[in-house]
Amino acid sequence: MLALRVLDRVSWVDLGWPDYWRARAQAFLLLGDYKQAASNAREGLHEDPDNLSLLTLHIQALLELHELDKAQHALLHALRLAPHDLELQGLADALELRMEQRNMERSSLPVNPVQTIPDTPAHARNDWRTAKDWRSGRPLFSEADANSIKRAFNTNKPTSPGKSAGQSGSYAFLLPIGFLLLGTAFLLYWLWSNTAR
Repeated sequence: MLALRVLDRVSWVDLGWPDYWRARAQAFLLLGDYKQAASNAREGLHEDPDNLSLLTLHIQALLELHELDKAQHALLHALRLAPHDLELQGLADALELRMEQRNMERSSLPVNPVQTIPDTPAHARNDWRTAKDWRSGRPLFSEADANSIKRAFNTNKPTSPGKSAGQSGSYAFLLPIGFLLLGTAFLLYWLWSNTAR
C-alpha cells in the first residue's frame, strides 16, 4: 500500500511512462485487486502497446477476472511479439486449462427448452381492424378505437426533412411578409439617414 501511495504522488509527466503503469499494475496484482491491475496495465498499453511486461500483467489480471476471451486476445498479441517466451507459454497453458474448464461447465449445465409464444394468426397480422386476441378470440379494438387509431396515423404523416412534425403549411405566407417588412425597414432607415443631413 505504501508503494501505491508513493506512486499516486507523481507528476502528470510520469503518466506517459509505461514503467509507472507496470509498477501500479504489479502492485494491484499482488494485492489481489485484479480489476485495478487490469485497468492500470491497459493504461500503460495505451502508451506502449508492445510492452511485454505490461502485456503479461494484463493477461494475468484478465485470467484472474475470468475474462478469458480478452486474455486470449492479449495473449495472441504477446505471442506475436515473443513467441518463445516461457512465461507467455505458461500463461497460454493456464488459459487453455481455464477455457477447457469453462467449456466443461457449460456442457454440464442442464439445457432448458425454449418456450415460444404461438405465432399470431394471419388475420391478426394482415388486418388490424379485425384483429383478435389469439387466446380469447375477442377483438383487440372496438370500432371507435380502430377509427381513432386510423385518425391518429392519418394526422401524423411524415413530413419533408425541412419541416418538423409539429409544423404545418399554414405559416408559409409569413415568409414573403417578413421579406416585405425587412425591405421596408431598410428603405425607412436609408430615408432617415439621408434626410437627416
